Amino acid sequence: MFLPTAIHFPLTACFQGVCYNVRMSVNKLKVAIVTGPTGGHFFPGLAIGEELEGKGNADVSFFVPRREYLIRWLEKKGFEYKAVPEVRITLKNILSPFKFVRLFFRAVIFLSEGRFDGLVVTGSYTTVPFLLAARLLNKKIFVHEQNFLPGKVTKLSVFIADRIALSFPHFAALPKRKTAVTGFPIASDFKRKFSAEELLGEFGFSEENKTVLVLGGSQGASFINRLMAENMEYLEGKNLQFIHLAGKEKEKLEGDYERRKVKAKVFDFYYDMAKLYNIADIAVCRAGGGTLAEISEWRIPAVVVPYPHAGAHQKHNAAYFAGRGGCSMLEQSEKSIKNFPAVFEKTLKDFEAIKRNLEKCSISDSEGATAGQILGLLKNEKKHS
Repeated sequence: MFLPTAIHFPLTACFQGVCYNVRMSVNKLKVAIVTGPTGGHFFPGLAIGEELEGKGNADVSFFVPRREYLIRWLEKKGFEYKAVPEVRITLKNILSPFKFVRLFFRAVIFLSEGRFDGLVVTGSYTTVPFLLAARLLNKKIFVHEQNFLPGKVTKLSVFIADRIALSFPHFAALPKRKTAVTGFPIASDFKRKFSAEELLGEFGFSEENKTVLVLGGSQGASFINRLMAENMEYLEGKNLQFIHLAGKEKEKLEGDYERRKVKAKVFDFYYDMAKLYNIADIAVCRAGGGTLAEISEWRIPAVVVPYPHAGAHQKHNAAYFAGRGGCSMLEQSEKSIKNFPAVFEKTLKDFEAIKRNLEKCSISDSEGATAGQILGLLKNEKKHS
């Protein structure tokens, strides 16, 4: 049973001697949000949940893989949630089909007992049993696609979902009658405003120099770390200061910056990304949908290095921005390490033009269009039921 943590109307409920605070939901829609384990899948789901509950129109429950950082975020935000197993049918694991079927039956129970009006999924194999369970139970299904090219779950959803929302204005082979371009929802924590002057002081940085944010995802990226390390001689001669999220290579990168006397703060991970976005002038980053949505929201010119694997989704994401003058793009290759200084110089030269272009090609859902589509779908169903 779910026991919401936020309280609208105080009420005490006791089960087997344990008392809980619960909230009463009067004429509200009930929405289940299912995400995968990565930040690219989870954070748009979190943003959608914030929008739905913030508008006061829905009660939201999350089903997520058991990952500590996901649970920490949900508890911080006060969302009710249930941790579920990660499943993926693969020949390497002969038990995977049984795990898939087991999660499917658990999903049927969860969605039935929760009396949800609709299901929202943001991709990953973990969401597929819930998609099938929701269809079996005749629940309304909403799918959000984060990348330029639709992933496997989105392609499957063509036959299952009632509506599909896109981050990029690219329909591919998806049916337009059930598809809408809404942008990429960004959680409120990633949009918070801080005093840039105070933050620069906190990091020991100068207002005179541009601040470069280097990140390769939540845990850093080895190639981007190498890209910076092997161009230290070039960076040494620039009036720049760096915030570098280096993952497991934090100590090595700290040494690289120190030896060249390049001003830098190096972290393995940084929880409050909004602080970094508030003072970043330029970024060197990957091209996940979330990262591109955030740099376009903050209008931060970037040198983008797409992750070349996982279906090459990031390459198409980056090409969309680069083709519209919204970023500079480098492939992950030895040649790119040598070309980095020239590409970075061009980014500095075209800095203001890139910022203007980012405003035009932004994919951030700053108006809550995704949540609006969900509410419209579910309210329309209520009206006709």
